[in-house]
Amino acid sequence: MRDANRKKVLEAPSRAVFWKEIKRLADPKPAPISVTADELKEVFEKRLNPPEVLPPQFDSAQHKINKILSLMPDQTEDTTPEGFFTHAWTENDMGRLKNHIRNHSLDSTPGEDQASYKDLLEIPNEDLALLANQCVKEGDGPCFLKALSMLIHWRIADWAEARGLIPPWQNAFRQGYRTNNNPFILRCAKEWARAHGYTLYVAAIDATNAFRSTDQPTLWLKLFRLGMGGAIFD
Repeated sequence: MRDANRKKVLEAPSRAVFWKEIKRLADPKPAPISVTADELKEVFEKRLNPPEVLPPQFDSAQHKINKILSLMPDQTEDTTPEGFFTHAWTENDMGRLKNHIRNHSLDSTPGEDQASYKDLLEIPNEDLALLANQCVKEGDGPCFLKALSMLIHWRIADWAEARGLIPPWQNAFRQGYRTNNNPFILRCAKEWARAHGYTLYVAAIDATNAFRSTDQPTLWLKLFRLGMGGAIFD
């Protein structure tokens, strides 16, 4: 058993797997559940859904206009020359997806369809690409929802990067960037200010209930106006 555990740690295929094994060995006992599912439901219903009454900071008239304008047709056109939102996924895309799952998400909880990532890894890349493309084409189907969401996320990220829509200071949830970039930038700013005799003012802003404050119709409208359209967008 000891040799097997040592092998899992020393031969971990990624840093994520390495630290997962360390945590498993160091703290094998599951933490006790301190809240009930009903209590969580009550909290998250309020945090993840839009408020019944708009806060006074919102422009209610513009909100109504955006809601009307966001009523787009069921099928939109992909106007990008690269075909970001209509180009079919390939076997290479499925290989990238599987590598990501092996390194980061193998033990992730199944999605609404109850399909696990381990099941997905057993499907040949050719068949998996065919399934994903067919699901997008029909707008429904027996898809691996979490995996499909990941593929869509990558397409949107590629499109946003190609159009320069992501600012350079966006470091979270972005390939090739790290959240520790921000404290490094802050440290550089502090040292520069000290070296030049300037006072540095820093504001830490925490947006309360930011998720539900994002108006969905306005978000879809903005994305459409920025150039999104096509089967993946639909």
